[in-house]
Amino acid sequence: MPTNRRVQLTIYSAALLAAVSVIVVFVVYPPEYTRDWLIAFGMFLALSVVSTLMALRISEGGTTTSLDFVPQLAAVLIVGPAGATAIAALSEAISETFFYKKSAPKKIFNTSQMIMSSAAAGVAYMLFGGQPDLANLPIRDTFPPFLVAILAYFAVNTGAVSYVVAAAEDKPVAETWRQMAGGLIAFDFAMSLLAFLVALMYVWAGPQFLPFAVIPLFGLRYSYGVNYELKQLNTDLLRLLIKTIEAQDPYTSGHSIRVAETARLVARALGLQPKQVRLIETAALLHDIGKIDVVYLEILRQKGPLTPEQRELIRAHPDRGVDILKSIRSLHPDVLRCVRHHHERWDGDGYPTALAGDDIPLGARIIMVGDTVDAMTTARPYRDPLPMSVVREELIKHRGTQFDPRIVDLIVKDDLLRSIETSTPQMALSTDLTSPS
Repeated sequence: MPTNRRVQLTIYSAALLAAVSVIVVFVVYPPEYTRDWLIAFGMFLALSVVSTLMALRISEGGTTTSLDFVPQLAAVLIVGPAGATAIAALSEAISETFFYKKSAPKKIFNTSQMIMSSAAAGVAYMLFGGQPDLANLPIRDTFPPFLVAILAYFAVNTGAVSYVVAAAEDKPVAETWRQMAGGLIAFDFAMSLLAFLVALMYVWAGPQFLPFAVIPLFGLRYSYGVNYELKQLNTDLLRLLIKTIEAQDPYTSGHSIRVAETARLVARALGLQPKQVRLIETAALLHDIGKIDVVYLEILRQKGPLTPEQRELIRAHPDRGVDILKSIRSLHPDVLRCVRHHHERWDGDGYPTALAGDDIPLGARIIMVGDTVDAMTTARPYRDPLPMSVVREELIKHRGTQFDPRIVDLIVKDDLLRSIETSTPQMALSTDLTSPS
């Protein structure tokens, strides 16, 4: 985690708020420290540590997700706000100290935000009428305040993490939250309901039940892990397929991967939901798959102007691509729409259906820009790559005719071309400015 001044201030603030949270819950809602309470505390602490160790990495940058919130939320119902907060603190401290190699600032922040999240859940549960109980949890009285506790937990948890990441990357907090938590929040909220069941079973069956709660946690972790790995495998196979296709021509090598990366950057900068970003990135990766047909090989390698027949053949490649992709049932229909319409122009002078303006799928408009940028910034047989200053001028020149004005304004205003330049290798491709392929 970078340690710029804003990040450091965020970490120190989180640590201070965590300390205040501990004091508040122990003063306002003091634990009972009975034998049964201590047994429950120890067992939920053990379950929380085990859940933390089942964390699943969900990005190359090391971002992880785990189900440790399940025992921590369940503890709110059994041992109260103070007990749940102590469990979160000790569980995170144990895992961060003995099992994960992270920097001191990360350890401090992770532990602090877990303390604040559990404390917020416990306080919300109590304020809305909930009462912790080792022997009796009437569903009608405890479930509504428990739902509020879940909301409080994830509001603090995702908010704190998004804020520190936004500070580190100098991005808006709301955009960062959508990118990091938007795709997982529904899953996490649904899994939080398991915490209520765990607490009920503890009350009904006693402490001897709790070790069996590890079984569904392992099952959920395994299911989520397999699902995530399958998605990654599909992405890797698609990239391998595209690289294999483009290897036939040195001037297209790497083109689709670069366009996909550019499309991802633009879609994220527009503040789209993570699912939408992934769909657009996939469509960008596949946008030229129609050229897999051998009839395009000669055209792609041709250095001179195209004949009218060849131009008509080129204009058919989006529809040919869709015909190919229809056989992949797992692809979202929006991916097919973006592939088909990625040569439509904002002024309606594109192909294959001459759509105009907002009638063109947003993903297709993004791909059009990424395709064109890559055309200008990579070498052609007849010219060297163009500098980013020229690329910027050309985007502005064709704003409102070829390109969506909003996308061009975003790229120019946020200097997104700098990110595109540093995130994509300068490799060759087979497109020109006005007719990106």
